[in-house]
Amino acid sequence: MKTVFQNSNLLLNVGIGAAIFVALAFRLIGIRYVSWDMRLYLFPWYDTLARDGFGAFARAFSNYTPSYLYFLWLATLAKKFLSKSLAIKIISNLFDLGNSLMVYKILMLKYSSKKIPVFGATVFLALPTMVLNSSFWGQADSTYTFFVLISLYYLLLNRSLPAMFAFGLAFAFKAQAILFTPLLFLLTLCRRIPWIYYLLIPTVYLIMMLPAALAGRPLTELMTIYLSQADTYKLLSKKAPNLYLFIPGSWYYPAVIIGVGITIVLVVIWALIYARRIKIMKPDHIILCAAISTICVPFLLPKMHERYFYLADVMIFLLAFYIPRLWFAPIASQIVSTLTYTIFLTMSPDSVPPFAALLILIAIPLNTVLVGYLIWYQYEYMVEEYT
Repeated sequence: MKTVFQNSNLLLNVGIGAAIFVALAFRLIGIRYVSWDMRLYLFPWYDTLARDGFGAFARAFSNYTPSYLYFLWLATLAKKFLSKSLAIKIISNLFDLGNSLMVYKILMLKYSSKKIPVFGATVFLALPTMVLNSSFWGQADSTYTFFVLISLYYLLLNRSLPAMFAFGLAFAFKAQAILFTPLLFLLTLCRRIPWIYYLLIPTVYLIMMLPAALAGRPLTELMTIYLSQADTYKLLSKKAPNLYLFIPGSWYYPAVIIGVGITIVLVVIWALIYARRIKIMKPDHIILCAAISTICVPFLLPKMHERYFYLADVMIFLLAFYIPRLWFAPIASQIVSTLTYTIFLTMSPDSVPPFAALLILIAIPLNTVLVGYLIWYQYEYMVEEYT
């Protein structure tokens, strides 16, 4: 028995060391990569802030909320020492470190030994989705995810007030935070979150907009940024691994209306069913419901990007530690996301890589099976718990 324990410790140590090496190596490689997305959007935003300073916030030079742009402005203060690409990617990678810390804290709620939480936190940094998003793509999905993980952490501690405050911060960074709201709605129905706490979301959002408002930008513009974002493009799927890729673009308007309507109805039904079925909301129930929430909503909604499954990748990764029999779920989600990310990162504005057909042949079927399995597993798991 002692030998088995020593061997498991040795394997964990090896795994931690390997994860740290992979995370550092691939992040350093990715730092030098510049996607066309960065050239078209992030570089011009950086240049505007570097030229005009904080006064740039008086106008709409970006379709992002100011929350992320405040960090981008701070990055321009080091323009004499850091290249644009490095400065932008440092922001995302620092939030990755913060996310890794939150993964550690969330796993510490389940495991008495620090070994497994440390292992989980280091492997998290080496996940393809995290590396590609932050170090190669330079995207900001790690920013809002950091605050969602803080919200999740407090939900697991049954402290709904700081959880909703953290969620308000997440929403102030990115609208994709709404993918987490079915879980919040479910917990509200379970009387874990008072309805009045939802007032924190617009309040925190407003507070985060105030610096830009003081710089001179109209508050009405700042409060409606997400409405203008929603009309940025008229495509049913931006390489998202969901079934909208098969619907003709000529059906855009009816598909959007029907898709949004169906999603809302299904989310409400899901929340009502499990609010009645779950008698005691245990931590593994919350993690499972968080995974279901964050993968099903972008799967059901139209107008989704491939990056909108980022939060699902994080929640499904945590799920494998809380319910180890689902160890294969994060592997499947990482395959789907890595494939869709790679397709985008090897594209140019004028061409599509020839292997993009793999999105249809592998990513969409695999993601569909994963979504269906998690929904089925949740039902079976709850039946097993409460019968």
